[in-house]
Amino acid sequence: MEDDVQLVLAMPRRELFRIQGFVPPSDLQVLESLAEESYYAAPRLIAADFDAKEVRLGLVLLQGQQVLVSDHGVLLHATSVPPETGRMGTGLGALKQFALAAGRQLMGIADGRIELAGFCNEDALQECRGIFILVYKFRVPDSAQAPEGMSWIPLVRLGAVPLDPVSALVSDVLKER
Repeated sequence: MEDDVQLVLAMPRRELFRIQGFVPPSDLQVLESLAEESYYAAPRLIAADFDAKEVRLGLVLLQGQQVLVSDHGVLLHATSVPPETGRMGTGLGALKQFALAAGRQLMGIADGRIELAGFCNEDALQECRGIFILVYKFRVPDSAQAPEGMSWIPLVRLGAVPLDPVSALVSDVLKER
């Protein structure tokens, strides 16, 4: 057994059963459950608990009329949420600050705007079965360069780009520009 187990954010699955696919962040019960009932646990314990899901943060990065896509078709750049996120505030505010910091770090910039775009919960996809993703839009300045292995793709050409299944699922976030 590992001595240095990394804890990640988890939440009860209860409110997530009725959410399928990518949906706008209008479900207050899900937000309340996330804010009031979330906890940190080892990923293996979360995976073994049918009543829980790991919470991950996902970013869709926008620059004007372009979106950042990796060479492997990743539009939704996701990461686990560590306990250190609590140092950035409390509840949903801490998650928003973590999203902002993650976007800035990924892009190597000091600015940018962030907004919650929705939730992704899709048990039909193997990649999503054990996770719930908070999806944020991160808008970067026009001067921001794409990191290595990624490119800015014009939104009008995004349909021609083969995306990974989770990215394809959340690509609807871009229709609301």
